[in-house]
Parts: sequence; structure tokens; C-alpha cells
Amino acid sequence: MDREFSLCRTCAKRQSDDIDFVTARARECFICQGLTLRIPAIERRVIRQVRRYDFRTFSVGMIIPSEVQEREDKLRSDLQIRGMETIKSQTAKEVTDFVRRQTGKRVDRMHPELTVLVDIARDEISASAKSLFVYGRYTKPKGVSQRREFCEECSGRGCNQCNGGYSDVPSMEEVLGRRLAKILHSSRAKFTWIGSEDSDSTVYPPGRPFVVEMKDPKHRKVPSHLSLVTGKGRTQVTGTKVLRGKPVSIPPFVFKTRAFMEPLQELDTARLLQLKKIRGAKVQYRNNKGKTVFKRVYSISTEKKGRSLVAEIKLDGGLPVKRLVSGESVSPSLSELSGVSLTCRRFDILRVWESGPFRFAART
Repeated sequence: MDREFSLCRTCAKRQSDDIDFVTARARECFICQGLTLRIPAIERRVIRQVRRYDFRTFSVGMIIPSEVQEREDKLRSDLQIRGMETIKSQTAKEVTDFVRRQTGKRVDRMHPELTVLVDIARDEISASAKSLFVYGRYTKPKGVSQRREFCEECSGRGCNQCNGGYSDVPSMEEVLGRRLAKILHSSRAKFTWIGSEDSDSTVYPPGRPFVVEMKDPKHRKVPSHLSLVTGKGRTQVTGTKVLRGKPVSIPPFVFKTRAFMEPLQELDTARLLQLKKIRGAKVQYRNNKGKTVFKRVYSISTEKKGRSLVAEIKLDGGLPVKRLVSGESVSPSLSELSGVSLTCRRFDILRVWESGPFRFAART
């Protein structure tokens, strides 16, 4: 019997079977000094925490006071005990098994939907859910921007004229993000837009696709359809679904737009016919990063309305509509082909087609 180290039954069972330790009450244990008595109360607190979440898989992390681990290390060094389970791993396993029995959920230490961290040293228990990636399509009326716009007065710093650094222009980012956060009880929404349009653009059904990452969601199911009030009219969100993980890339897409143009001089029939040369053309333009990119225009139809010109154009995603019209760093452009300086006053989104799938990491 080793009389130098008196251990509680729990800590003694974790050590070598070849050593017979003096049995001590938990609070007098050389290693834990009563820590093992706290485990049932910790387990009950963990259950109260995890029941706030919807989840299928979980894992438990454990932080114990450093002096507890140091005492166990000293004991094993002095007595040359090697390869046995530590108090940290044993405690984590006990709490994990308790949660599994109480909830019926599966343990997944690599990719859990819910992660619980028990910090015994600070007497804190926290839980965080794996982000949820939601796909859908939105329509929007004129006057609603896609992204939140910074206040023109303070450029996002915050002032008496704005809403926390943002303008009062309604946006899909704000309206849709707020609704999804309420439905999923999520802390934050981060959008990835599949293409963009102006605030004065109308987006028609079936809508523009998007993906939004919902941080730390307590719920993990979304309705297939949402109707939102924007202050400029209703917007519809359809086809919503939860993706299987975080996309590593968005799919390429093709879209059809209706562009409203103002020529600086009269467009005769001959000049209008020149616009048809854009059909099937490979258009070169310089993107915001200064890289030369090639995109294709598939079709165009035009109609004169007084001195204005309306064109319906089908083109590759990423090709900027207004620059395709004006010719700014774009060739060929409608201005170039017609020989008349054209300005795109505004454009609407008539349809968006995804021309490929999302790509995901092997396991997310």
C-alpha cells in the first residue's frame, strides 16, 4: 500500500492495478481534492445548456485546473505509472456519456453539430453550434439594395444620421438576415451572393440565388418559403434548403437582364442592327482586381421607346451590365458596336440559371 498518496476511489481506479493506494474521502484526495464530487452537478448544467439546441451529433471538451493535472503527473512520475487515462479524459468521457444517455444523440469528435466546452477552472460551461449554410432564391422590388449600404455621412463609423453606421435604404442582407436569425435563433448571418444588382433593380421570379451562413444556430430547420416586408414592397424567398456543408465555391451562372439605356444621339435602324453582333460574342473586360476576364453574351433583343432603348440580354454571370452597355473596360460593348455613346440608366434581373453544382470540401 502506498501511504504517500491518498486517493479517492475514482482517482485510484484510474491508476495502475499494481499499486494499492490509501483510500481517502474525495475532498482529501491528493489528485482531485473533491473535483470528482462536482461532476454530477456539472452534468446537469451541461444538459440544461444543450437542450437549448437542435443537434444530431456533439462533442465535449474539458478544461481542468492546471494544479490538478500537475498533481496527477507528479504521482505518476514518482511511481513510474505510464499510459493510463488522465483525470481530464476520464471527466470528459463521463460527461459525454451522460449527455449521450440523456439526449440519445451521437458523439462525433471530428465534425460535431454541437460543441460543449466545460471549463472547471473557471466554473463555466459554453455550447456552440456548427454553422448552418442555407440556400434560397429571392425576388425584390425596386428601391431595395442587395447589401447593407454604409451611411454617406460617416462611412460606417456611426453618427446621429444613421442606423449604426448604415443607411436607411432597406436591403436583402438586413431584412432576410434578421428573419433567418429569428427563425434559427442564430447569432449572425453572413451572405454569399450569386451575382449582384443595383438597389433600383427589380429581381423577378424565380429570383436570384444566394447562400447564407448562419452562425451558432439553435435550430437547424428552415421553411421552404418566406415572405418579407421591406418598406418598398414585399420580397419573396423560395426554394430555401440547408446545404450539407460549407461550399468551397459557388456555381457559375447565366442570367437574363432588361437594360434601360439612354443614347446621346438618335439611333437609326442600321445602328440598331449592329447591336445584334454581340450575340455569341466573347466579351473581354477587366474586373475589380485588374484581371482580364472573358465572358459570353448569348442573345440580345432591342426595342426603341421614344428616345430610349430597352434591351433584353442573356449573358454569363460576372459580366457587368452597365459596363457592357457603356464600354468602360469592356470590348466589344453595345456603345462600341452601335457607334453611339450609350448609358445604362438601370437594369432588372429577369432570370438566373445556375450552370453547375456547388462544390464542397470532402468533409465539412
